[in-house]
Amino acid sequence: MKKLAPPKYVIFDMDGTLVDNYQVHIDAWLAISKKYGSPTSREALIADLHGTNCEICQKYFGATSEKDAERIAEEKEALYRESYSPDIEPIEGLMPFLNHLKSLHVPMAMGTMGTKENARFVIDALGLNNYLHHWCSAECVGRGKPHPDIFLKCMDSWGKINLQRDRLWVIEDTSSGVTAGKACGATVVGVRTSKTDAELCNAGADFTVQNYDELLKMMI
Repeated sequence: MKKLAPPKYVIFDMDGTLVDNYQVHIDAWLAISKKYGSPTSREALIADLHGTNCEICQKYFGATSEKDAERIAEEKEALYRESYSPDIEPIEGLMPFLNHLKSLHVPMAMGTMGTKENARFVIDALGLNNYLHHWCSAECVGRGKPHPDIFLKCMDSWGKINLQRDRLWVIEDTSSGVTAGKACGATVVGVRTSKTDAELCNAGADFTVQNYDELLKMMI
């Protein structure tokens, strides 16, 4: 197996990439959707679950004011955090992988379309402040993935960086996130928590892994 040269910069997605919380989010959205009318099946939720919370509310519930969308989204996110708090843990191999990058002095950032409260929830629970140079959440941008805005915002804090494919890695778990990462000119690593190898590669992922133990073995 060809060894991977270490990246110069890494941007992580959060949900499904640092923590395997996809089903917890689905459960929370399903409870909220049943409360407010639509959709009421896991399949319908999964088919179109990307973008900002406001964008998601518009898709799921039709014409929704910004104020109502924020209220519904906050209710959903609070339910998610309450449900996940007792069980939150990093994806297998994440902490050794982060320690390896830190030993190489690789700057790391996180770009998530989750809320700032959810970002702080994960960062605090996993102790990620010791690793992340900075992080950006949904409040930082106007458009969600597959638009690249969240990753471009992360890159802004590093100034002008050399975007050779082997220098910047974006690590993602969804098709829309992969698309966003590729739009930044990055090498995109797909983590198979919510999508298959075929789905991630069809979206443009350069390669996929099951977890960070696998990725670390490819580097050392």
